[in-house]
Amino acid sequence: PDRIMSAPERKSKKGRPSHEEEMEEKEEEEELRFEDPFSDEEVDEDMDDGEGQGEEEDDGGMDVEDDDDDEDEENPTKQVFVPGTALQDGEELVVDNSAYEMLHRMNVEWPILSFDFLPDSLGQQRTKFPLTCFAVGGTEADSPKNNKLVLMRMSQMHRTKHDDAELSDSEESDEDDLDDDAELQHVSIRHNGCVNRVRAMPQEAGIVASWSETGKVHVWDLTQPLRTLERQGSPAPNFAAEPVFTCSRHGTEGFAMDWSHVEAGRLATGDNSSAIFKWSKGEGGQWAVDSAPFKGHGGSVEDLQWSPTELEVFASCSSDKTVRIWDARKKQGSALHIEAASTDVNVISWNSKVTYLLASGDESGTFKVWDLRSFASGQPVASFSWHTKPITSIQWNPEQPSMIAASCADDQVSLWDLSLEKDSEAEAQMQADGSAVPQLPPQLIFVHQGQHDVKEVRWHPQCPGVLGSTAGDGFNIFRTINAA
Repeated sequence: PDRIMSAPERKSKKGRPSHEEEMEEKEEEEELRFEDPFSDEEVDEDMDDGEGQGEEEDDGGMDVEDDDDDEDEENPTKQVFVPGTALQDGEELVVDNSAYEMLHRMNVEWPILSFDFLPDSLGQQRTKFPLTCFAVGGTEADSPKNNKLVLMRMSQMHRTKHDDAELSDSEESDEDDLDDDAELQHVSIRHNGCVNRVRAMPQEAGIVASWSETGKVHVWDLTQPLRTLERQGSPAPNFAAEPVFTCSRHGTEGFAMDWSHVEAGRLATGDNSSAIFKWSKGEGGQWAVDSAPFKGHGGSVEDLQWSPTELEVFASCSSDKTVRIWDARKKQGSALHIEAASTDVNVISWNSKVTYLLASGDESGTFKVWDLRSFASGQPVASFSWHTKPITSIQWNPEQPSMIAASCADDQVSLWDLSLEKDSEAEAQMQADGSAVPQLPPQLIFVHQGQHDVKEVRWHPQCPGVLGSTAGDGFNIFRTINAA
């Protein structure tokens, strides 16, 4: 198993010369790893590094360190960094590990554009460290033939919150903070074409759907390699598999894809030519795709979400600036639609607990929350413009209905609690004490940084507060002190 370590440096292999066949398997074994610049002899805790920023009252996230002279370097002045603030000469950003309960960072051979956590049999509501998580990701390689799906088992992930702390003789480290190397096992399955999006069926972990840049959508049965990973052995790095079903009806590539949580095997996919197709799994495991697509959008279908409670209802968003609600029994025209932005609407998420709430994120960096009971009014119940570039993914917390995570092309992953309100009394007291009042939305509780070109963020469905984020330079898995 590879070691989970910190402060990774991405070693991209794009543009590399071709290698001899006998070298390929060795490279497969080394393509995914966690890195640590410190050896076990040099640290008392399992060292993991990352970059994040929390609310000022949490004293978390990214710190600004001033190292103008030798004395300052020994005793640097630190303050919470707010994204958008210009660094002064001699200042640098350093991570504050106390802002995270856990933070692990992984190097990848090729960027993983899309990933999904896999349901497992290890139990619900897992909070005790060390944690184990399973995930599947899809790559963007230098040529179509080098792409792959990657099954990952990330285990022995201990708490990293106290990595910066020096315990006194009277203090004892918790068992959760043991300085043991976390482990990563992975299995790769060759995939023709860049994986635009990958999603696992929630009712059956081994069934995975992938959107290829070739314009085809594949369904894979990866039960066998997943069981190999679950046995905690050291599996072979490659697994030979072919899709159990491939749909070529789209004719062009796309990104939109979602499995229904109400009925196993029900899938919706949308393409760049505005078509949406509905899938189903029949008796005997036979897959079927409707012959006629759903039509209504005037641009590419960017994202899809099935209703968490209604079998025949799903939502879509598009580059035509709209969000639409569909009756799956009717192909021509959506049941409801609104113009949700002045630009492309990139992503949507349906709240699984408060099922009348839908969130959307757009190309301008704004995300909005819609109440479906008043959807036709076209007025969101909340709108946030913290981000400065396109929103790349958004997802409600599956257990905390007021919490939502968003990733953005501005290299931030932001966490929000929409139940919070502005505390005027606290601000007045800060002003009376001569303290600066941070100019932050009261609902913004954390900003995770340190990744470049962030593509997706997802909550783990069985480990409360645990998030994964994938970007052009690697994969992070973390839990913040205020999102558990």
